[in-house]
Amino acid sequence: MSSVFSNTVAFIKGKYDIDLTQESPDYRLSDGNSKLAKDGIVSFNLIPILHCPMAGSCKEYCYATVGQQAFKNGVLRRARAFLATQQADFVPRMIAEVQKAEKKGAKAVRVHDSGDFYSYDYLLSWLYIAHANPHMQFYAYTKMIALVKLSAAKNIIPSNFRLIQSLGGVADKQIDTSLPHSKIFSSREELLAAGYEDASESDRPAAFGTSPLIGLVIHGAKAKRFNKTS
Repeated sequence: MSSVFSNTVAFIKGKYDIDLTQESPDYRLSDGNSKLAKDGIVSFNLIPILHCPMAGSCKEYCYATVGQQAFKNGVLRRARAFLATQQADFVPRMIAEVQKAEKKGAKAVRVHDSGDFYSYDYLLSWLYIAHANPHMQFYAYTKMIALVKLSAAKNIIPSNFRLIQSLGGVADKQIDTSLPHSKIFSSREELLAAGYEDASESDRPAAFGTSPLIGLVIHGAKAKRFNKTS
């Protein structure tokens, strides 16, 4: 049993007194995020922070820890999604889910609106899923910089998958800023002055764009915490 699995089981047991091992895996893609849905983007999500091994200062202002995502139903759905990633049939089942979403008009899959690639094998699963769906665009913001570099060195990242290095983790010094990366700013004026594309209201620059500079403006209940850490 991997530590990430045992930690997730313990987390759900401690938080809700629910035995995750008795729950059903959830392979569904989500279209409930209004920001993504307007651009035909669906997503697959895990539990924020718990499934973000390289999270750093971002833990203080992570938007995925507030609102509906932080409610019991949202956390349990993400826990069951994690359970799905642990199954032997995860790749073929997810390939089918992506094809189903494409038939309904989806244009891109965001891998993790919350959560991250918790292991190299898990990242490889998504690279294979993207390879098997060449007509669908895939992208992910990730702080697992070493895994991105390893995959790039092996030349196994499909052309339809944008892996966007995300600042705010413990591996920031490893980020190659000449390659796609994202940075959070205090204001849109600051973002534009730095030459970044604004993905605050629409994720199109991240999903379909070509610029390596993806910017996001901090907003909501966590804005004050960001300003203290930045």
